[in-house]
Amino acid sequence: MEDDFKCNINVRPISEWVKDNNSPGCPSCLIAPLSSFYLGVLEEEGENNLANELKETFEKGDILTICEKLDSIKLDVGEVLSNKLRNLDCFAQTFKQDEASK
Repeated sequence: MEDDFKCNINVRPISEWVKDNNSPGCPSCLIAPLSSFYLGVLEEEGENNLANELKETFEKGDILTICEKLDSIKLDVGEVLSNKLRNLDCFAQTFKQDEASK
């Protein structure tokens, strides 16, 4: 089944998005769940070495280091997998925090 999802924003590198003080909500709060989704996709696609590298980075890295790893992973995989990961970035970057949870 072909993925017809098209992101309606200009998806930025995760490291830039997190560093941008004008980004709405709490981008750094989404890095843990985003990393978890990346991990699941990488393992599903058999990219075990990259999955292990991400785990190691997550366990000992700070937020910006993790973000840079997420950005670099998209460059280390094929186009189809890179697009899947960019779709996850899109979901994270378009997430609107519920006013009641602030």
